[in-house]
Amino acid sequence: MDTTAHRARVIVLGGGISGLLAAWHLQRRGREVEVWEAASAVGGWAQTLAWPGPQGEPGWLERGPQGLRVAREGALARLLLELDLEPYPTGPKGPRWLGKDGRRHPGPATFGGLLRAPGLSLGEKLRMLAEPLIPARTDPDETLHAFFARRLGAGFARELLPALVGGVLAAPPERLGLDAFPRLRQLDAHGGLLLGGLRLGAERTRLLPGGTGTLARSLAERLGCVRTGTPVQTLEVLPGGRWRVRGEGLASEADAVVVALPSRQAASLLAPVSQEAARLLEGIPSLDLRVWHSRHAPVPGWERGFGLLVHPPEGRGLLGAVAFAEDDPRGVPGLLQVRTYLGGTYPVAPELDGWPGVFGELRRWLPELPEAIQVREEACPGAFPLLEPGHGGRVARLVQALPPGLHWVGAARFGPGLPELTEGLEAWAGAPLP
Repeated sequence: MDTTAHRARVIVLGGGISGLLAAWHLQRRGREVEVWEAASAVGGWAQTLAWPGPQGEPGWLERGPQGLRVAREGALARLLLELDLEPYPTGPKGPRWLGKDGRRHPGPATFGGLLRAPGLSLGEKLRMLAEPLIPARTDPDETLHAFFARRLGAGFARELLPALVGGVLAAPPERLGLDAFPRLRQLDAHGGLLLGGLRLGAERTRLLPGGTGTLARSLAERLGCVRTGTPVQTLEVLPGGRWRVRGEGLASEADAVVVALPSRQAASLLAPVSQEAARLLEGIPSLDLRVWHSRHAPVPGWERGFGLLVHPPEGRGLLGAVAFAEDDPRGVPGLLQVRTYLGGTYPVAPELDGWPGVFGELRRWLPELPEAIQVREEACPGAFPLLEPGHGGRVARLVQALPPGLHWVGAARFGPGLPELTEGLEAWAGAPLP
């Protein structure tokens, strides 16, 4: 096979957000970087895709996050400033609901919603008000369920938490450790959910002009060293501790390699150079999501969009739905754009295999929703890593098992959210690369 030799001080494998962030931080610290991405576009799940309206009008959908959770002093805020990206607030939100016990309730994200939450006794509601008085804890294997039961009471953990966690992380809180949401540890250490939020500063949802995918595109453009359509095939250790990376018709050498691929792909690639690291990677479960995007005639009262979370397993695999506000530039003017997500660890009922069944389930909770004018399905295999209790120990062993000059980064290491990724990768890149 004919190959062309290239030299790069660090090769980053994977042009999703994790790989781009790793390359960005390394480049800003003076490292020569090259990024290989197998797909024709960067960003992985964090892409904003064109979806024209029924008459060909410009329109878009988000493959990944609808918006960004930005803390004023956080790494994500610093990154956006460095990239000259100016996010804007989402504005007032439309109604937020919890689907439970066969009907729709006000969402528990506000104080009023908490007081009217279904299934909670007066004592359980009063217990939630005592949250600032609960001491911090340092159990590294605490589950999300145990954390919220400790801070907000068993009633909250039983009646409200499953929908809140299932709708965000697509798994039950009993199966997730705090590594799935590292900010909770920070809040706990600073006084709890309420006091910690006041001391650390709240995270606000922000939107980017051009959609969330603008972040990946901006990183790639500023880096200027991203090779799309370049899947990696093999890794090879060279004398002197250097590395050779091979693709189809291409071979590059580097002092260090950063693997920013999904766990299953990373395990296959690393097996010849570190069987222990590959074994640990294979042990990280990943979740498959199914997402339906649909457009409908507008509904009075939903001008600012809406949010719905369904208490599992009442949705029969449907976890929730969210809609754009009518002035969101990603949508088509005059139409309501809805995103409905299913699956994760929850089995999807056979009737929900196609849009008619999904729409029927949506109408159980949203009877006002008109028939769809347009629909589009996006399958998201391996969209989320399942960070179970004890995951932090697995990560520590995995990093220790990597040969010198080989690094592993991504959502399975730092957490699945963009704020967690940016914080984790900023700190990682600040440490010396062995």
